[in-house]
Amino acid sequence: MVLIIRICTILIFIFLGKESLCQEWIRIYGQGLNAVPRYVISDYDRGFNILGDINYKYSWIIKIDVNGYILHEKRIGNGYSTIWSSNIERTIDNGYILCGTWTKFNLSFDAFLIKLNSCYEIEWCKTIITPTNYDMGIRIKPTPEGDFILLGAYFSTSPVSNVSLFKFNSSGDLIWHQFYPMENIYNDDQPKDLLVDYDGYSILSSRYYPDPGTTSPAIIRSYFIKTDTAGNKIWDLVYGANDYYYSWPWALTKNQYSHYYATCTHTENSDNPAIIKVLHIGVQSYNHDIVNTGNFNFSGFSTIDLLNDTNIVLAGVWTLNSTLSNIIVKTDTLGDLKVSKQLPLITNTYISTAKAIDNKFLTIGNDATGGSWKIYAVKVNSDLEYDSLYTQPLVYDSLCPYPIVSDTVDPGCDNVYVGIEEPFKKPETTKLKVYPNPATDLITVEMPKYLVSRASGRVGEWASGQACGEERSDVAMDEWTSGQGVSAVTIFHQWKAVMLEVYDLSGKKVFEKEVIRAETEIGIDVSGWRKGMYIFRLIFNDREVCNEKVVVR
Repeated sequence: MVLIIRICTILIFIFLGKESLCQEWIRIYGQGLNAVPRYVISDYDRGFNILGDINYKYSWIIKIDVNGYILHEKRIGNGYSTIWSSNIERTIDNGYILCGTWTKFNLSFDAFLIKLNSCYEIEWCKTIITPTNYDMGIRIKPTPEGDFILLGAYFSTSPVSNVSLFKFNSSGDLIWHQFYPMENIYNDDQPKDLLVDYDGYSILSSRYYPDPGTTSPAIIRSYFIKTDTAGNKIWDLVYGANDYYYSWPWALTKNQYSHYYATCTHTENSDNPAIIKVLHIGVQSYNHDIVNTGNFNFSGFSTIDLLNDTNIVLAGVWTLNSTLSNIIVKTDTLGDLKVSKQLPLITNTYISTAKAIDNKFLTIGNDATGGSWKIYAVKVNSDLEYDSLYTQPLVYDSLCPYPIVSDTVDPGCDNVYVGIEEPFKKPETTKLKVYPNPATDLITVEMPKYLVSRASGRVGEWASGQACGEERSDVAMDEWTSGQGVSAVTIFHQWKAVMLEVYDLSGKKVFEKEVIRAETEIGIDVSGWRKGMYIFRLIFNDREVCNEKVVVR
């Protein structure tokens, strides 16, 4: 492709010691380093942070100014373990959080998350390991209360699931993890994107699902999961499951009403870049092909950002008239094309876009021309014209009290989570134990190590009796894997207190006590209770997570 160079008539000026003409805003980073881009975010000081990898051995954070010149960089890794970064976000304490996948502690891949302060220094590092699986960190997002939500994939347990959420507190302690099992007619979830909403979390994934009335073949479709802030599934939606709409999803955004817009490749009659909309209540709204390519050559927009209430900006590739083009487009919220701009042709697509505070967009992609990967960055304004250079002085990284030095660091990451499968492999750690049983005077209540909630396959209903690590029958396990019984499982690793309630068989509450986490055992005098059977229940987040039956004689 021959790039059309615009003829400029303005004078040359000097900015930061660099000569600049009116020109295309294109920057190239990491030439000769085998650098691959992963994610870009805008920063509070009008700069940007680009996250990438160098030779798959280091995570690479490049801080650039408003004009794209590098201010400083940080490399994270040991130089020999494989590492794939995923995304980086700003945190409410003015630091940064990033996640990805590496082989630092295991022969297979493990998910990691790393917290940085405002000076790009590592505060803590965590790794999640399940030894027999590839565990991948897909997206990490800060929550309004200062916690972090990690979207993971292939954290296989019982139940088996490719979509998982993990919630960590501000210190990196695992609060809970949630699995979303596949029903028996589903196949191969591949998580793509994650949003933090005012009432919970929204996941975009792919899901193979057959056409209506059939069991095969499984056809790829866009899949949405909406949860509350505890990770409990509110609804899920296989888009097009009932109307034969086939799509490969890419990225997710939302408007002020929390209506969801996803970019996808519509794959029914040709590979067409498309937008699909889903309402906040989990109902399909509409879909629209941005352009009809007329062929099955690869086309799709891997980034999506709202410009305002009526316009969307997307970047990626399409193939028109047998010509592959990298492209950035602006559509209305119905997906009707308004403006398009051809971007520099690179050997791969543009994968991430950041919207700046002045409605400018920085998009990054990767190119391997010359035999080594490098990062391309292109910046455009709201009309999709190349941005111009800024001449006014700006202050960067003002929240760091001292100059930031570019360096390479190997994170210790001593805090390794290898026990996320323990509640499944050791069900006794999730049991409420009450003994002696039968009892006559004093009984001991031993609290479980983990609190476990299992959601029913129908929204709003919850399974009881199996939440305390009880043995499951073959029928129960069949329900578990078929989706007729359980559709989500939450394991609470960190909890401050739980309510212990005791009821007689008439339903009358005879005892109640709030038990803090440090109280692993409590004693109860039952000598004055009537003879009979009693049900001990643990209530957490207004839901029963455990129960045990005890006879008093």
